[in-house]
Amino acid sequence: MLGYWLAEVLLSLAALLVASQYWYLTRERCQSPALLVVAALLPLALAAATGAYRYTIDPGVTGWHRVFSALSAQLTFPLVGVALAWVYLLPERGVDSRAPAYGVLTLATGAAVYLIATDSSRFPVAGIGLALWLGVALAAAFRRRLSPPAATLLSLGPLLVVFASLAVGTGATRLLGIARMNWFHLLLAIAVLTLLCARPLFGEGKEGNGR
Repeated sequence: MLGYWLAEVLLSLAALLVASQYWYLTRERCQSPALLVVAALLPLALAAATGAYRYTIDPGVTGWHRVFSALSAQLTFPLVGVALAWVYLLPERGVDSRAPAYGVLTLATGAAVYLIATDSSRFPVAGIGLALWLGVALAAAFRRRLSPPAATLLSLGPLLVVFASLAVGTGATRLLGIARMNWFHLLLAIAVLTLLCARPLFGEGKEGNGR
């Protein structure tokens, strides 16, 4: 049986793996948009790691797990969507400075804290981010800025998130012998890994490929 903790560990590792790849891009190529992807994935990795700790060692961190999960829900996919739209539409902007990314992060974090504090977490910020993610993937495929396999996998990411959220959920029931919560986290992990397919977009501003 796949324990809750293992699925959370896999999600955390997937988020950290992708974040490390974009951290390299932050240092070597397109700084600001890539930094947003790193910042987007860290709350997700933290929430998943806290969940793994909760299910294996100390249930007393349940409150923190919920806080980190709520923060990730308000930050991860909106920041990913903004980063992809940014690097697609304005690949030459933010290449030589991280200051624009810091400004976006400050605004996004403030908005996320406000939504959580005012219990307005149902505002569809995650959906907006996923729509941007899918839109960039489709546009990159149409304009051949990504290879067909890469664009296909990248577009699969937001669809997996939507499917996991709406069709699978985090209930205690089982699907094909595996708890729905585990399916949910495994699908999120796969969705996060598809972001690796967007890396070629993040070299354009520095290398002068243009749009």
